[in-house]
Amino acid sequence: MIVRSADTDAAGYDVGVGGGRTTVSLGAASLSAAQDVRRKLLKVASQMIEAAPEDLVMRSGRIEIAGAPGSGRLISEVAARAQAQIGPISGTGAFTGAGVPAMPGCVAGHFIDAIDIPVFAVHDCEVAVDTETGHVEVLSYRVVQDVGRALNPRAIHGQIQGGVVQGLGYALHEEVTIGGNGRVCQNGFETYRVPLALDVVPVELNLYEGAPSIGPLGTKGAGEVPILNVAAAVACAIANATGKPIRELPLTPPRVLELLLDQRPTLSLPHIAEAWTDNLMPPHRAGGSN
Repeated sequence: MIVRSADTDAAGYDVGVGGGRTTVSLGAASLSAAQDVRRKLLKVASQMIEAAPEDLVMRSGRIEIAGAPGSGRLISEVAARAQAQIGPISGTGAFTGAGVPAMPGCVAGHFIDAIDIPVFAVHDCEVAVDTETGHVEVLSYRVVQDVGRALNPRAIHGQIQGGVVQGLGYALHEEVTIGGNGRVCQNGFETYRVPLALDVVPVELNLYEGAPSIGPLGTKGAGEVPILNVAAAVACAIANATGKPIRELPLTPPRVLELLLDQRPTLSLPHIAEAWTDNLMPPHRAGGSN
């Protein structure tokens, strides 16, 4: 079996497999290509065995008549016959949501509709806040993440641990400010703080399997999801510990200390309603828009 890398001179346009959907999209395309090969092999074998393709099964390196073990031919023999008659057996495959129509000129919109695989995650963290300095220490962190089916649990654990560490940097350290001259004030790692080894918190992980997915073998993307909840989880924990509402990130010691001393100016956010339910988008209506 030979798997050829993509060639843009021969392949059709594709938006790529970046982010957390590589296993889902490439896996599904590979599965589709394998099914194409299977159909072609069964068609050739049906002529050799004199049986309908739908009556044949592939098992133990053979193509046999269903219910008649030992009948039929070796797959290698079928491939050799195909090579002599029609050339090498090859297959192609692509992945998109079933029933999603093409949208010429709207690749982004088609992409969102076609790859409809929602992923859910719950993050929980415990923090300690130094009321004299404003320093925040994350004591523990737990994640429950919907992964559909975990083909490689160790790899997913690494993705989640890394995503949480990145999220902690976003929540607690990484700040960008613009000076009066219009330039970014943080111009190096001395002023732009990122998580260090001592900042890493071991994450307690629980992979939830079994949620529906259109991905191959029930898989879902796992690489991008872990970073999304971290800042909110940390901010909620700090708000719970201090009794102060959190409206800005990152929660650096000076900012937390200002919150504790009630010296932080209140942000004006007129577009955000007090009740979170009032911020929800109305449901889509048939024939209309939001």
